[in-house]
Amino acid sequence: MDNFKGIRIYAAGKITKNGWRHSLFTIVDDAEYENPDRTPWPAEVRIASLPGAVYVGPHFMSDDHGCYHGENLHGVAAGDTACGGAYPGMSRPEVTQRCLTAIRSATHVFAWIDDPTCHGSLVEIGYARALGKQVHVYTQTGRKELEDLWFAGQIATAHGEAATAQQAWADFRLRLS
Repeated sequence: MDNFKGIRIYAAGKITKNGWRHSLFTIVDDAEYENPDRTPWPAEVRIASLPGAVYVGPHFMSDDHGCYHGENLHGVAAGDTACGGAYPGMSRPEVTQRCLTAIRSATHVFAWIDDPTCHGSLVEIGYARALGKQVHVYTQTGRKELEDLWFAGQIATAHGEAATAQQAWADFRLRLS
């Protein structure tokens, strides 16, 4: 079995309720209703498919209602409230700082681009490359509206297309081996 010890992955791409990250990583950031001020952001989460490697972000609040998700909320009700105002979201400056810190701590960025409105992800990709991180950008096959994002692939360490995030992850894993 391969050992990926020391590899720290940041996963760029659109955050959606029950999105693609759930199929690749163990997402443990459940909303804590008894303590709504808690804003979990673990330093790292083990990645089962990459023994020894860890996922460093972004982290988000998951709940069965999807209150922390939506347009421009980054999965943490960024700059807003969740569940009709019942729970506070995380401030946008805090979300930004946590993402940039996680990218700085990463050794690799895996980017799955399946939505042309992934504006934050494009910033994350550029930031990571400027820091000298290994950046692997994958776009969803057959999506004409993603063709205009070619520049992100060109600055990446590696880039490709795949039908699903899982297929892109399999290619990324092979490149790490």
